[in-house]
Amino acid sequence: MKTTVVLPDDVFRRAKAETAMQGRTLRAFILDAVVHELEGANCEASARRRVKLPLVRSRRPGSLRITADIVAETMLKEDTHVSA
Repeated sequence: MKTTVVLPDDVFRRAKAETAMQGRTLRAFILDAVVHELEGANCEASARRRVKLPLVRSRRPGSLRITADIVAETMLKEDTHVSA
């Protein structure tokens, strides 16, 4: 399908220069950019899905004081454990 796209002059020049350096056509460059943007939209939509957080039970509800520092430290430990 054909369509007309209006780009500001500076954006067009930058895109044209980039495609020339890559040895690609402007058409291929724009197609890849649109596909990339659409795939990013799909990633964002899936990132917004509801997640289940772990439930931590306490013997004495209300007695546990969790601070941002404790959460950050726990996440860091988990990231270190997962990547090891």
